[in-house]
Amino acid sequence: MTIDSNHLVTSVVQKSGHRTLRVALVAEHQDRGQLHELLHGKGVEAALPREWLQGTYLSVDLPPGTDPAALVETLEAPAQANALHWEIDS
Repeated sequence: MTIDSNHLVTSVVQKSGHRTLRVALVAEHQDRGQLHELLHGKGVEAALPREWLQGTYLSVDLPPGTDPAALVETLEAPAQANALHWEIDS
């Protein structure tokens, strides 16, 4: 990537192949604490770099070749119950 004099990204020279899984837990949902613990455990189990913001927003780095199927499977039922929202960028 290239940056300008203000240290802002101005262009991408070559994509790394990494993707990002983002999860937003619904703060008011009664199972938020349990979901946080479940997702934290899945992240540890998968040994993927991840970070939480305020215990509600999760970001997981998906390096090239990573199959997110197990994580996605964990997210499907809570998403259908409106306990969280998720996406994977490309």
